[in-house]
Amino acid sequence: MRVAITGGIGSGKSYVCQRLARYGIKVYDCDAAAKRLMRSSASLRQALKALLGEGVYEGDVLQKQVLATFLLASEGNKQRVNDVVHPAVARDFEQSGYEWLESAILFDSGFDRRIHFDAVVCVTAPLELRIQRVMARDGISREKTLEWIQRQLPQEEVLRRSSHEIVNDGSHDIDIQIKNLIYNIQKTLQKMETILSIAGKPGLYRLLLKGKQNLIVETLDEKKRRMPTFANDRIISLADISMYTDAEDVPLWKVLKSLGEKEGSKPCSLNYKKASGKELREFFAEVLPDYDRERVHDNDIKKLIQWYDILVNNGITDFEKTLAPTEGDNVEDRTDA
Repeated sequence: MRVAITGGIGSGKSYVCQRLARYGIKVYDCDAAAKRLMRSSASLRQALKALLGEGVYEGDVLQKQVLATFLLASEGNKQRVNDVVHPAVARDFEQSGYEWLESAILFDSGFDRRIHFDAVVCVTAPLELRIQRVMARDGISREKTLEWIQRQLPQEEVLRRSSHEIVNDGSHDIDIQIKNLIYNIQKTLQKMETILSIAGKPGLYRLLLKGKQNLIVETLDEKKRRMPTFANDRIISLADISMYTDAEDVPLWKVLKSLGEKEGSKPCSLNYKKASGKELREFFAEVLPDYDRERVHDNDIKKLIQWYDILVNNGITDFEKTLAPTEGDNVEDRTDA
Protein backbone atom coordinates (compact mmCIF):
# COMPACT_ATOMS: atom_id res chain seq x y z
CA MET A 1 0.00 0.00 0.00
CA ARG A 2 1.45 3.34 -1.01
CA VAL A 3 0.21 6.72 0.16
CA ALA A 4 1.48 10.16 -0.86
CA ILE A 5 1.19 13.25 1.33
CA THR A 6 1.19 16.55 -0.55
CA GLY A 7 0.11 20.15 -0.19
CA GLY A 8 1.32 23.66 -0.84
CA ILE A 9 4.04 25.49 1.05
CA GLY A 10 2.87 26.49 4.52
CA SER A 11 0.06 23.94 4.62
CA GLY A 12 1.77 22.00 7.40
CA LYS A 13 2.62 18.71 5.69
CA SER A 14 5.63 18.12 7.92
CA TYR A 15 3.53 18.55 11.03
CA VAL A 16 0.99 16.02 9.76
CA CYS A 17 3.82 13.59 8.99
CA GLN A 18 5.13 14.02 12.53
CA ARG A 19 1.69 13.18 13.89
CA LEU A 20 1.51 10.12 11.63
CA ALA A 21 4.66 8.82 13.34
CA ARG A 22 2.61 8.50 16.53
CA TYR A 23 0.51 5.89 14.76
CA GLY A 24 3.54 3.91 13.66
CA ILE A 25 3.59 5.40 10.15
CA LYS A 26 6.99 6.51 8.90
CA VAL A 27 6.93 8.90 5.95
CA TYR A 28 9.64 9.12 3.29
CA ASP A 29 10.70 12.76 2.82
CA CYS A 30 11.30 13.38 -0.91
CA ASP A 31 13.00 16.72 -0.37
CA ALA A 32 15.44 15.35 2.20
CA ALA A 33 16.08 12.30 0.02
CA ALA A 34 16.86 14.46 -3.02
CA LYS A 35 19.41 16.46 -1.04
CA ARG A 36 20.97 13.29 0.35
CA LEU A 37 21.21 11.64 -3.07
CA MET A 38 22.73 14.73 -4.67
CA ARG A 39 25.47 14.45 -2.05
CA SER A 40 25.96 10.70 -1.99
CA SER A 41 25.12 9.32 -5.44
CA ALA A 42 28.06 9.37 -7.83
CA SER A 43 25.83 8.70 -10.85
CA LEU A 44 23.50 11.54 -9.89
CA ARG A 45 26.41 13.92 -9.39
CA GLN A 46 27.73 13.01 -12.82
CA ALA A 47 24.31 13.57 -14.41
CA LEU A 48 23.99 17.00 -12.79
CA LYS A 49 27.48 17.95 -13.96
CA ALA A 50 26.54 16.94 -17.49
CA LEU A 51 23.47 19.16 -17.28
CA LEU A 52 24.79 22.20 -15.39
CA GLY A 53 28.53 21.96 -15.89
CA GLU A 54 31.38 20.88 -13.63
CA GLY A 55 30.93 23.98 -11.46
CA VAL A 56 27.79 22.62 -9.86
CA TYR A 57 30.09 20.60 -7.57
CA GLU A 58 33.35 21.42 -5.86
CA GLY A 59 34.70 18.00 -5.11
CA ASP A 60 31.63 16.18 -3.84
CA VAL A 61 30.03 19.33 -2.41
CA LEU A 62 26.95 20.60 -4.24
CA GLN A 63 27.09 24.32 -5.01
CA LYS A 64 23.56 25.26 -4.06
CA GLN A 65 23.74 28.74 -5.53
CA VAL A 66 24.76 27.37 -8.93
CA LEU A 67 21.85 24.95 -8.83
CA ALA A 68 19.41 27.63 -7.64
CA THR A 69 20.46 30.04 -10.39
CA PHE A 70 19.91 27.36 -13.03
CA LEU A 71 16.50 26.40 -11.60
CA LEU A 72 15.24 29.99 -11.47
CA ALA A 73 16.34 30.76 -15.02
CA SER A 74 13.35 29.00 -16.59
CA GLU A 75 10.65 26.38 -16.11
CA GLY A 76 12.45 24.30 -18.69
CA ASN A 77 15.58 24.23 -16.56
CA LYS A 78 13.55 23.17 -13.55
CA GLN A 79 12.04 20.29 -15.52
CA ARG A 80 15.48 19.20 -16.76
CA VAL A 81 16.75 18.98 -13.20
CA ASN A 82 13.57 17.12 -12.16
CA ASP A 83 14.13 14.63 -14.97
CA VAL A 84 17.58 13.90 -13.53
CA VAL A 85 16.83 13.92 -9.81
CA HIS A 86 13.33 12.47 -9.58
CA PRO A 87 14.07 9.05 -11.13
CA ALA A 88 16.83 8.61 -8.54
CA VAL A 89 14.45 9.59 -5.73
CA ALA A 90 11.76 7.25 -7.07
CA ARG A 91 14.20 4.32 -7.14
CA ASP A 92 15.41 5.16 -3.65
CA PHE A 93 11.83 5.24 -2.33
CA GLU A 94 10.95 1.92 -3.94
CA GLN A 95 14.00 0.33 -2.30
CA SER A 96 13.48 2.02 1.07
CA GLY A 97 10.71 -0.16 2.47
CA TYR A 98 8.58 2.93 3.15
CA GLU A 99 4.94 2.94 2.09
CA TRP A 100 4.12 6.60 2.81
CA LEU A 101 5.82 9.49 1.01
CA GLU A 102 5.80 13.28 1.40
CA SER A 103 6.23 15.48 -1.66
CA ALA A 104 5.35 19.16 -1.90
CA ILE A 105 5.41 19.07 -5.72
CA LEU A 106 3.88 15.65 -6.33
CA PHE A 107 1.69 16.89 -9.18
CA ASP A 108 3.64 20.01 -10.16
CA SER A 109 6.68 17.96 -11.13
CA GLY A 110 4.89 14.90 -12.49
CA PHE A 111 6.36 12.74 -9.72
CA ASP A 112 2.95 11.08 -9.32
CA ARG A 113 3.50 9.53 -12.76
CA ARG A 114 6.78 7.92 -11.68
CA ILE A 115 5.26 6.00 -8.76
CA HIS A 116 1.75 4.63 -8.40
CA PHE A 117 -0.04 5.42 -5.15
CA ASP A 118 -3.09 3.83 -3.56
CA ALA A 119 -4.11 7.20 -2.14
CA VAL A 120 -2.99 10.82 -2.24
CA VAL A 121 -3.60 12.99 0.82
CA CYS A 122 -3.71 16.76 0.39
CA VAL A 123 -2.94 18.83 3.49
CA THR A 124 -4.76 22.18 3.23
CA ALA A 125 -4.83 25.43 5.14
CA PRO A 126 -6.27 28.93 4.50
CA LEU A 127 -4.04 31.12 2.34
CA GLU A 128 -3.46 33.79 4.98
CA LEU A 129 -2.44 31.19 7.56
CA ARG A 130 -0.01 29.64 5.06
CA ILE A 131 1.52 33.06 4.41
CA GLN A 132 2.00 33.75 8.11
CA ARG A 133 3.55 30.31 8.71
CA VAL A 134 6.10 30.69 5.91
CA MET A 135 7.00 34.25 6.90
CA ALA A 136 7.58 33.19 10.51
CA ARG A 137 9.45 30.01 9.58
CA ASP A 138 11.78 31.44 6.93
CA GLY A 139 11.97 35.08 8.00
CA ILE A 140 10.99 36.38 4.57
CA SER A 141 8.65 39.11 3.38
CA ARG A 142 5.00 38.71 2.54
CA GLU A 143 5.75 39.48 -1.12
CA LYS A 144 8.41 36.76 -1.32
CA THR A 145 6.11 34.28 0.38
CA LEU A 146 3.32 34.98 -2.11
CA GLU A 147 5.81 34.57 -4.95
CA TRP A 148 6.73 31.11 -3.66
CA ILE A 149 3.09 30.10 -3.23
CA GLN A 150 2.17 31.29 -6.70
CA ARG A 151 4.90 29.15 -8.26
CA GLN A 152 3.08 26.03 -7.07
CA LEU A 153 -0.17 24.57 -8.31
CA PRO A 154 -3.19 26.22 -6.68
CA GLN A 155 -4.29 24.42 -3.53
CA GLU A 156 -7.72 23.81 -5.08
CA GLU A 157 -6.14 21.97 -8.02
CA VAL A 158 -3.94 19.82 -5.79
CA LEU A 159 -6.99 18.94 -3.68
CA ARG A 160 -8.99 18.07 -6.80
CA ARG A 161 -6.34 15.57 -7.87
CA SER A 162 -6.08 14.02 -4.40
CA SER A 163 -8.26 11.33 -2.86
CA HIS A 164 -8.20 12.55 0.77
CA GLU A 165 -7.87 15.85 2.62
CA ILE A 166 -6.50 16.82 6.01
CA VAL A 167 -7.39 20.37 7.06
CA ASN A 168 -4.56 21.89 9.07
CA ASP A 169 -6.05 25.25 10.04
CA GLY A 170 -5.50 25.13 13.79
CA SER A 171 -9.19 24.41 14.42
CA HIS A 172 -9.80 20.95 12.98
CA ASP A 173 -8.40 18.15 15.15
CA ILE A 174 -5.46 16.61 13.26
CA ASP A 175 -5.44 13.34 15.20
CA ILE A 176 -9.12 12.68 14.56
CA GLN A 177 -8.57 13.34 10.86
CA ILE A 178 -5.56 11.01 10.79
CA LYS A 179 -7.54 8.22 12.47
CA ASN A 180 -10.34 8.67 9.95
CA LEU A 181 -7.82 8.72 7.11
CA ILE A 182 -6.19 5.46 8.16
CA TYR A 183 -9.59 3.82 8.65
CA ASN A 184 -10.90 4.96 5.26
CA ILE A 185 -7.76 3.89 3.41
CA GLN A 186 -7.82 0.45 5.01
CA LYS A 187 -11.55 0.09 4.35
CA THR A 188 -11.10 1.02 0.69
CA LEU A 189 -8.15 -1.33 0.36
CA GLN A 190 -10.14 -4.25 1.73
CA LYS A 191 -12.75 -3.82 -0.99
CA MET A 192 -10.20 -4.12 -3.76
CA GLU A 193 -8.48 -7.02 -5.40
CA THR A 194 -4.90 -7.34 -6.55
CA ILE A 195 -3.99 -9.52 -9.52
CA LEU A 196 -0.26 -10.18 -9.63
CA SER A 197 2.36 -11.36 -12.08
CA ILE A 198 5.46 -13.06 -10.67
CA ALA A 199 8.58 -13.14 -12.82
CA GLY A 200 9.71 -16.65 -13.67
CA LYS A 201 6.36 -18.21 -12.74
CA PRO A 202 3.56 -18.92 -15.22
CA GLY A 203 0.07 -17.50 -15.01
CA LEU A 204 -1.40 -14.88 -12.72
CA TYR A 205 -1.95 -14.74 -8.97
CA ARG A 206 -4.50 -13.25 -6.60
CA LEU A 207 -3.13 -11.52 -3.50
CA LEU A 208 -4.72 -12.98 -0.37
CA LEU A 209 -2.68 -11.63 2.51
CA LYS A 210 0.14 -9.18 3.03
CA GLY A 211 2.42 -10.04 5.93
CA LYS A 212 5.51 -8.37 7.32
CA GLN A 213 7.95 -10.68 5.54
CA ASN A 214 5.95 -12.10 2.64
CA LEU A 215 2.77 -12.17 0.59
CA ILE A 216 0.36 -15.08 0.43
CA VAL A 217 -0.92 -15.53 -3.11
CA GLU A 218 -3.28 -17.91 -4.88
CA THR A 219 -2.99 -19.11 -8.48
CA LEU A 220 -5.66 -17.69 -10.74
CA ASP A 221 -6.80 -21.03 -12.13
CA GLU A 222 -8.99 -23.97 -11.22
CA LYS A 223 -6.41 -25.40 -8.80
CA LYS A 224 -6.23 -22.22 -6.66
CA ARG A 225 -2.92 -23.24 -5.10
CA ARG A 226 -1.73 -20.99 -2.29
CA MET A 227 1.93 -20.13 -1.72
CA PRO A 228 4.13 -17.52 -0.07
CA THR A 229 6.21 -15.03 -2.04
CA PHE A 230 9.10 -13.02 -0.68
CA ALA A 231 10.95 -9.75 -1.18
CA ASN A 232 13.40 -11.23 -3.68
CA ASP A 233 10.55 -12.36 -5.97
CA ARG A 234 9.88 -9.93 -8.78
CA ILE A 235 6.20 -9.22 -8.23
CA ILE A 236 4.09 -6.63 -9.99
CA SER A 237 0.41 -5.76 -9.80
CA LEU A 238 -1.44 -5.62 -13.10
CA ALA A 239 -2.93 -2.35 -11.84
CA ASP A 240 0.54 -0.79 -12.07
CA ILE A 241 1.24 -1.80 -15.67
CA SER A 242 0.84 0.50 -18.67
CA MET A 243 1.51 0.01 -22.37
CA TYR A 244 3.50 2.36 -24.56
CA THR A 245 1.75 4.41 -27.23
CA ASP A 246 2.90 7.22 -29.50
CA ALA A 247 1.38 9.62 -26.96
CA GLU A 248 0.85 8.90 -23.26
CA ASP A 249 1.12 5.42 -21.75
CA VAL A 250 -2.22 3.62 -21.48
CA PRO A 251 -3.09 1.69 -18.29
CA LEU A 252 -3.27 -2.05 -18.82
CA TRP A 253 -6.93 -2.22 -17.78
CA LYS A 254 -7.90 0.07 -20.67
CA VAL A 255 -6.05 -2.14 -23.15
CA LEU A 256 -7.71 -5.25 -21.71
CA LYS A 257 -11.09 -3.52 -21.87
CA SER A 258 -10.54 -2.72 -25.55
CA LEU A 259 -9.51 -6.32 -26.22
CA GLY A 260 -12.59 -7.54 -24.34
CA GLU A 261 -14.86 -5.34 -26.43
CA LYS A 262 -13.27 -6.69 -29.60
CA GLU A 263 -13.67 -10.31 -28.47
CA GLY A 264 -17.10 -9.95 -26.86
CA SER A 265 -15.68 -10.75 -23.39
CA LYS A 266 -14.77 -14.23 -24.62
CA PRO A 267 -11.30 -15.85 -24.83
CA CYS A 268 -9.14 -14.38 -27.56
CA SER A 269 -9.90 -15.63 -31.07
CA LEU A 270 -6.23 -15.36 -32.04
CA ASN A 271 -4.00 -18.28 -31.10
CA TYR A 272 -1.10 -16.19 -29.79
CA LYS A 273 1.12 -19.26 -29.41
CA LYS A 274 1.02 -20.06 -33.13
CA ALA A 275 0.48 -16.59 -34.58
CA SER A 276 3.26 -14.97 -36.58
CA GLY A 277 4.74 -11.65 -35.58
CA LYS A 278 2.85 -9.95 -38.40
CA GLU A 279 -0.45 -11.49 -37.26
CA LEU A 280 0.17 -10.43 -33.66
CA ARG A 281 0.93 -6.84 -34.64
CA GLU A 282 -2.04 -6.56 -36.99
CA PHE A 283 -4.34 -7.96 -34.32
CA PHE A 284 -3.00 -5.65 -31.62
CA ALA A 285 -3.30 -2.62 -33.90
CA GLU A 286 -7.07 -3.19 -33.80
CA VAL A 287 -6.97 -3.18 -29.99
CA LEU A 288 -4.59 -0.25 -29.47
CA PRO A 289 -4.11 1.52 -32.81
CA ASP A 290 -1.43 3.99 -31.68
CA TYR A 291 0.72 1.52 -29.75
CA ASP A 292 4.45 2.23 -29.94
CA ARG A 293 5.76 -0.13 -32.62
CA GLU A 294 9.35 0.24 -31.41
CA ARG A 295 8.83 -0.38 -27.69
CA VAL A 296 5.96 -2.88 -27.70
CA HIS A 297 7.36 -6.22 -28.86
CA ASP A 298 5.72 -9.42 -30.05
CA ASN A 299 6.32 -11.06 -26.66
CA ASP A 300 4.53 -8.17 -24.93
CA ILE A 301 1.48 -8.73 -27.13
CA LYS A 302 1.58 -12.47 -26.42
CA LYS A 303 1.78 -11.79 -22.68
CA LEU A 304 -1.18 -9.41 -22.87
CA ILE A 305 -3.34 -11.96 -24.69
CA GLN A 306 -2.28 -14.70 -22.27
CA TRP A 307 -3.27 -12.55 -19.28
CA TYR A 308 -6.54 -11.61 -20.97
CA ASP A 309 -7.43 -15.26 -21.49
CA ILE A 310 -6.58 -16.16 -17.89
CA LEU A 311 -8.73 -13.33 -16.54
CA VAL A 312 -11.69 -14.10 -18.82
CA ASN A 313 -11.52 -17.83 -18.06
CA ASN A 314 -11.71 -16.95 -14.37
CA GLY A 315 -14.79 -14.80 -14.81
CA ILE A 316 -12.99 -11.45 -14.70
CA THR A 317 -14.29 -9.31 -17.56
CA ASP A 318 -14.88 -5.97 -15.84
CA PHE A 319 -11.25 -4.92 -16.08
CA GLU A 320 -11.88 -1.37 -14.94
CA LYS A 321 -13.51 -2.53 -11.71
CA THR A 322 -10.81 -5.11 -11.01
CA LEU A 323 -7.66 -3.32 -12.11
CA ALA A 324 -8.36 0.41 -12.23
CA PRO A 325 -8.02 2.69 -9.18
CA THR A 326 -11.32 3.79 -7.69
CA GLU A 327 -10.20 7.25 -6.60
CA GLY A 328 -8.02 8.47 -9.43
CA ASP A 329 -4.69 6.80 -8.62
CA ASN A 330 -3.20 3.49 -9.61
CA VAL A 331 -3.34 0.91 -6.86
CA GLU A 332 -0.43 -1.37 -6.11
CA ASP A 333 -1.47 -3.53 -3.15
CA ARG A 334 -5.12 -4.58 -3.12
CA THR A 335 -6.55 -7.28 -0.85
CA ASP A 336 -9.73 -9.33 -0.70
CA ALA A 337 -12.33 -8.30 1.84
